[in-house]
Amino acid sequence: MPDLTHPADRRRLVFWANKRGHQIITDLEKKVDVFVLSGRANFGSIERFKEKAPVVIDLIDGYLINENPVVDLARGVGKFAAGQLSGRPKKYSSTLSQAISKSDATICASIEQQKPIANLTQNSHVILDFHEEFPFVKFNASEQLSKNLLWEGQPYTVDGLKMLESCLVNLQRENSFQLNIVTDLASPRFLGRFGKVDTYERLGTLPNSLGSNLVINPWSIPNVISAAAKSDLSIIPLNPTNPLNSLKPENRLLIMWRLGIPCLTSPTLAYNRVMEAADISGICSTTADWNTKIDELTLDINLRRVIVEKGQNYIHKNHSLNATLERWDFAIGSVL
Repeated sequence: MPDLTHPADRRRLVFWANKRGHQIITDLEKKVDVFVLSGRANFGSIERFKEKAPVVIDLIDGYLINENPVVDLARGVGKFAAGQLSGRPKKYSSTLSQAISKSDATICASIEQQKPIANLTQNSHVILDFHEEFPFVKFNASEQLSKNLLWEGQPYTVDGLKMLESCLVNLQRENSFQLNIVTDLASPRFLGRFGKVDTYERLGTLPNSLGSNLVINPWSIPNVISAAAKSDLSIIPLNPTNPLNSLKPENRLLIMWRLGIPCLTSPTLAYNRVMEAADISGICSTTADWNTKIDELTLDINLRRVIVEKGQNYIHKNHSLNATLERWDFAIGSVL
């Protein structure tokens, strides 16, 4: 049976199905009302699925972006060689585009991701993850320690922290601080399945530069909540050389606000949009921005409080549980 504990499953279709009382069937030979294909599905077999039931594609990454064609081709060939895709080896974006055009509906995770999808299908929907596994935590200054930072996420994006090495080293010289990293301690090297790379390796020289000021805890919901409770703010620096990062949705930012801490991010399309809508100045485009804003937030309790309150108000207004459930209701209902 496929593992449905990945965030792309448990925070999306699985959560909705459990809340609405729907059964998820992973045996492809059994009769179903609708097929939902997530990122690891065999998109080359979409016509075979459509013969049995309507097909909905659920995407969380922006693979339709104009990526390096060599990387795009390598991804497609690699997935074909690994048996994940049927048909003939070609660019992954080509396979995905053809599948979207043949689907009955496509769901994505951000407005920015929807734009290229809308050129391929008239039935597209934007639905963020469910974040209910994390509590809403009111800002409490008494729980805030001096200059403790949090980075949370999957190991594939932890390399963004290397951009801040000089900033973090300077912070270490000036003050006692701790960088709390909560992520998997190791992860696949290729295609999300093959090989193994230690997370410390992904961080380059940063562990040596920071020494005991850098702490990596294995990812778990309790560890994320605990790390947030003892951190002044969270940071989401993203490697600008990876084109997929520009289409990352705002999930991680909203989770940090739920947990009661402000967040500084790189300037992606979604982060720019959400920060502006929430009236928060949390975008860092340069090393100088990171230095300045980290100092401002760690020194100003009231500023941290205002940011958290604005962020949580934005979530309540735009991403309530009922609203997200209804978006899934509408998307699935549109093909039945």
